[in-house]
Amino acid sequence: MSAVFQTRQFRAGNSQAVRLPAHMAYPPGTELTVTRVGEKVIIQPKEQTLAEFVEWLKMAGSKSKGHEWKRVEMDFPEREWK
Repeated sequence: MSAVFQTRQFRAGNSQAVRLPAHMAYPPGTELTVTRVGEKVIIQPKEQTLAEFVEWLKMAGSKSKGHEWKRVEMDFPEREWK
């Protein structure tokens, strides 16, 4: 889904800034990459490397100390294979 809105830039200290509406904003603390392609400025979340992802998994696992992960058993209907 594509969304378009009109805005103007403003000065924030020595930098130029643009205010994004809340429904288009990234979560707080998201690292962003800003790229200029001709007249377009593209803002997107920083791509995560595999090493960063592994570190995130380790950190997420450490938050669950004392919690035992349990496998959820699932029932599947019998099937007739032909």
